[in-house]
Amino acid sequence: MSKNPKIFHLLLLQKSKNSFTLPIYFLFTERQERKKAEEMDKNYSTPTEFVLLGITNDPELNVAFFVLFLIIYLGILITNIGMIILICVDPQLHLPMYFFLSHMSFCDLCYSTAIGRKMLVDFFAEDKSISFIGCALQFYFFCTFTDAECLLLAVMAFDRYMAISNPLLYTVNMSSRVCYLLITGVYVVGMIDALIHTTLTFTLSFCRSNEINHFFCDVPPLLLISCSDTYINELVMDKNYSTPTEFVLLGITNDPELNVAFFVLLLIIYLVILITNIGMIILIWVDPQLHLPMYFFLSHMSFCDLCYSTAICPKMLVDFFAEDKSIPFIGCALQFYFFCTFTDSECLLLAVMAFDRYMAISNPLLYTVNMSSRVCYLLIAGVYMVGMMDALLHTTLTFTLNFCRSNEINHFFCDIPPLLLISCSDTHVNELVIFTFDGFIEMVTVSAVLISYCYIILSVLKIHSTEGRWKTFSTCTSHLAVVTIFQGTILFMYFRPSSTYSLDQDKITSLFYTTVIPMLNPLIYSLRNKDVKGALEKVKNKIFP
Repeated sequence: MSKNPKIFHLLLLQKSKNSFTLPIYFLFTERQERKKAEEMDKNYSTPTEFVLLGITNDPELNVAFFVLFLIIYLGILITNIGMIILICVDPQLHLPMYFFLSHMSFCDLCYSTAIGRKMLVDFFAEDKSISFIGCALQFYFFCTFTDAECLLLAVMAFDRYMAISNPLLYTVNMSSRVCYLLITGVYVVGMIDALIHTTLTFTLSFCRSNEINHFFCDVPPLLLISCSDTYINELVMDKNYSTPTEFVLLGITNDPELNVAFFVLLLIIYLVILITNIGMIILIWVDPQLHLPMYFFLSHMSFCDLCYSTAICPKMLVDFFAEDKSIPFIGCALQFYFFCTFTDSECLLLAVMAFDRYMAISNPLLYTVNMSSRVCYLLIAGVYMVGMMDALLHTTLTFTLNFCRSNEINHFFCDIPPLLLISCSDTHVNELVIFTFDGFIEMVTVSAVLISYCYIILSVLKIHSTEGRWKTFSTCTSHLAVVTIFQGTILFMYFRPSSTYSLDQDKITSLFYTTVIPMLNPLIYSLRNKDVKGALEKVKNKIFP
């Protein structure tokens, strides 16, 4: 099974000279390598048969296993055929629940028969071979009916919900037509999935051996005897062969003096992040004058700043002086998941806040109607939902890779680029998803901000007095400053020429948007916003009368 790392896998990270981020070159290189692999595969012959090595070679155990599995298989035949006949002949069992149960018995019967007969014969057969087409068909039927049963269990759970939640309408909601549609969907999905796996597996080249170390034709033992690149098969199966128990974060620097300086500086910054963002959230909650959509979104931006900086900073500060800089595999995955969730959410939140400013300026009389509590909650729910889904996608794709090169991450937190560098899997899909999804989120948010501010400027220009224009536009200056800093940093990180790229520079830039930006955001709003300054003055007068 080919596991050779390819140059194009890391082009997003190491980036060739005279090219920009996400070059088309890696796609061309991949095509060239695939052509070479296809040419090599042509030289290998497809075996006409496989040999199933079975469960064991011990003759005594073979007898015991034969008797045991013969009894089990006879039990499967009698009970499942009996269940199907009973449901068919008894009118009282002509209900959706038993209709699905009869199909579950049918699936059990089919996939056990696809395996059981050949397995029993092979316990005493001298010739344990199975033809190539027979092997493919055995796996196809096994996969079809196991997938179908898996889906059928979900359908049966849905049927029980319909029966219990609304028993009077049960026969209407779960009519014969609905039941047949559901069962058709179950079998169609099962057959399609089985066809994909069968096609991908049995179009491989098997030049190593024709002996399958198993008692039936299954994908994993077949991949082991293939001499083709099985990456696509593993991706479809979502299989992970090598999972380290922990990673080691190498941090920002190894210089002891710089470590002290960085620790003091970043500790102060993190304390400011905690005080200012928690303070902003509490201030917006307690002051009735700040119970407006603009400040509702601002409180959530402070919450995002607080969360993604807290996902990074405590571990980073501890690692400056810790001898053991390791982080558990699950801890690394969770750190990245929360970081990604809240950075994505903040990115989208800035677009929502731009839309809010547009609604406030373009039609101030209907502002509270257009931006009602319901609308605000729906927008914020959408922001967090997209953030969580994107984070889940990246986390799943990244942490199902094989990390066989090293467990040392040359960074101060678990981020995708340094993790891809230590992976020995094909990271092409990861790079493509980063480009597609993150590029889409960035494009949507920047476009939304630009469009909103174009309309805001047009609305402001309609105001006749210069003082009125400035007063109206001043409500946007804090948001505009935050957008410029946040989006400017992101654009610098991911859209700069590759000739200027370096891992050390990447660490410093990451340090800026994980610590400095969460510190600046509440300071910008508290210093430049009259309402926030007024609320702070009230609190100050109450505490120090």
